[in-house]
Amino acid sequence: MQIVHTDSESHDIHAAYVSHISHISSFALALTVLEKEKNERHIFNMAGGGFRSTVRLAKSSSEMWTPIFSQNKENIIDVIDTYTEKLNAFKEAILKNDCSEIKTLIHKANKIKRIV
Repeated sequence: MQIVHTDSESHDIHAAYVSHISHISSFALALTVLEKEKNERHIFNMAGGGFRSTVRLAKSSSEMWTPIFSQNKENIIDVIDTYTEKLNAFKEAILKNDCSEIKTLIHKANKIKRIV
């Protein structure tokens, strides 16, 4: 563990972008799959490591995350808006079958590996 000193406002902004959106994404993906895939056996059979690691956070406690989402709602709404923009960029590129744009988006996202 590394201790980082920061003020509460900065903490809330950065936590929304680095932690809270991860949980929201995981919850949303789990809800999407549960809604679309009615046969639990298909989920079990098709779920690989990527899916399992992505929905791992969806197992988190609602008692813990509900107040966090409520108390940091302004920052979280901002991050959801940005996240939605990125999802829509992928959606548009896929709809247009724009393989060049899809690759560009993926390459931009790949830059995260320098950090984590």
